[in-house]
Amino acid sequence: MSTRCGFIGLGIMGKALAGNLAPKGLSVAVYDLVEEAIRAVEETGARAVGGPGEVGAEAEVIGVCVPADSHVRDVLMGADGVFAHAAQGTVVCIHSTVHPETVAEMSEAGAEHGVDVLEVPVAGGPLRAAEGNAFYMVAGDEGAFEKARPYLDAAASKVLYAGELGNASKLKLAVNVLTNLSFAAALEACELAKAMGLPQELFEEAGQETTMLNPLLLQYLSSKKMPKDALRSDPMQAHLRGRMEIAQKDLSLALEMALASGISMPVTGLVTQNAARVYGVDDDGLR
Repeated sequence: MSTRCGFIGLGIMGKALAGNLAPKGLSVAVYDLVEEAIRAVEETGARAVGGPGEVGAEAEVIGVCVPADSHVRDVLMGADGVFAHAAQGTVVCIHSTVHPETVAEMSEAGAEHGVDVLEVPVAGGPLRAAEGNAFYMVAGDEGAFEKARPYLDAAASKVLYAGELGNASKLKLAVNVLTNLSFAAALEACELAKAMGLPQELFEEAGQETTMLNPLLLQYLSSKKMPKDALRSDPMQAHLRGRMEIAQKDLSLALEMALASGISMPVTGLVTQNAARVYGVDDDGLR
């Protein structure tokens, strides 16, 4: 009997992850506030339901991929939240990059209803996720982790168990710092090459040969080849702004954790302040 799965939050990453479940033979109930996102995942064989509570009532393993800590609380807690309707033994996988304290809070709230909470941040980007090639970092109860394996393996080619609850969020924050600082470095190096008269393709070839440009950085740099009119179009700017805002949230949280841990991260602070430039958001005064 296949694992009954649920998924809440069908944004860029959530849609990519959830789209792997039904094609892998898992039953899946999905919910999002955006009807278009729901329809896209329905095309993969998923079934739409009316709210988080219905997802909780129908699924054994539930993925949550919403933008921020407040949204995680909203879909899990309250009268129409997952916890109030889920059966004992249900496992909730929080994919959102949130504060470790939020995960601990949700774990305590879930335990009151007999629900296990795992933190499962994802890396690799939406393209890899859509291919079932995501990278999951998992922390929490090992028994819950094993119960969630069919769900996790459906979208990820690599699942790393990081130990006790809190470790995966901390690990993802550190990885996000590396990612965004790498984006900033790739942008400045590419801009220097082009300013000196070199084609971007030549810079990318050299970067790959020296192993400094990986597939994720090449994907990031691909937007720098777009015509300016296309890059500054409203749909593209909305997409880039969404990515920038997520990056700013994650980097700000990383800086908060750094302060609490007694270390300094000045380069991270600089990249956070320059996120619009890194992500190509055409704010006033940016160029």
